[in-house]
Amino acid sequence: MVKRIISTAIAAIVIAGSAQLHAQTSSVGLARTCQLAGTFRINVNESDKLYSVVKDATSTVPFGDQQRFFIDLSTRLTPPDMLAIDCNGNRVSVGSSRAAKITYVADGQTRRERGASGNFVNSKVELARNTLTFISRGRGEDNVNVAFEAVNGGSRLRVTRRIHAAQLSEPIIIRTVYEKITDRVDWGIYDNNAVASGTAGVDQDAKSDRSGPNVRGSNREAAELRVALNEWIEATNRRDISAQMRFYVPLLKAYYLSRNTPQSAVLAEKRRVFSGVRAVDIRAAEPEIIFQDNGRTAVMRFIKEYKIVERTRTKSGVVVQELRWQRYGNDWQIFSERDIRVIR
Repeated sequence: MVKRIISTAIAAIVIAGSAQLHAQTSSVGLARTCQLAGTFRINVNESDKLYSVVKDATSTVPFGDQQRFFIDLSTRLTPPDMLAIDCNGNRVSVGSSRAAKITYVADGQTRRERGASGNFVNSKVELARNTLTFISRGRGEDNVNVAFEAVNGGSRLRVTRRIHAAQLSEPIIIRTVYEKITDRVDWGIYDNNAVASGTAGVDQDAKSDRSGPNVRGSNREAAELRVALNEWIEATNRRDISAQMRFYVPLLKAYYLSRNTPQSAVLAEKRRVFSGVRAVDIRAAEPEIIFQDNGRTAVMRFIKEYKIVERTRTKSGVVVQELRWQRYGNDWQIFSERDIRVIR
């Protein structure tokens, strides 16, 4: 059940498990004073780190099923890069770079509807001047609470998600901070993937210092890092050691359990591992990227599934891997590589 509710609730940062709440009440006069309206971009430096939250989560799911459970959990908890919100009386519309616009009636009334499992779900949406709350509860269902809070007079948005599920030993709480980039509500962020360029659909006059150079620049650099990750994985799957090694700095601060590891030692280890390998299949989920040192370094965490076929056996597993990158000229290179959690 956690998969169904989170797949829609977190992608759009709104509650799921209930039908769209159609407008049927009168305006409560919030349209002109709502501080939540506008288009926002994520501030990764001030947001909770996804894999740090998931890493500490514990589940009652049988061990054999935990691989898929935590993969789904990490993928679906990933916050969207951009949000768009509009208020019109007690009607509120929310869209994101991961989900299209949906309009709700935020009148604080509880609506009882049947969920996908057949159980009834109680859903409520409530809007105040600087807060918006989505709540969904039901027997046998996941309980979801998503709260939006406008801060600094609406120039920022704090989103707190609380996920209660039977499969989780304790609720998961993750907080994400967004910076307003324009007062205009841009629903095109879902269709045109505005985060890729950092400017699509945004008024030129609105690109003020509020978003900051690191916020805007990190979108371009994040795209570069995703390309570098894909190339690194492709080189690994081809068993092209020379292509792999161009991604490493001369001296790595960490290489799995070793520290201050020279590139020559990494090369020797890769040659040893690949010497008896017939095939390699590495796959990575969407990475979480955290920029540090004014954008000169980046911490990248992602779920990695691997399968290595040797002459007499096959090894496979799932881990949360961490790569730390440093910019050298126009290129990004790895200065730390390690696993931070073994899922299977």
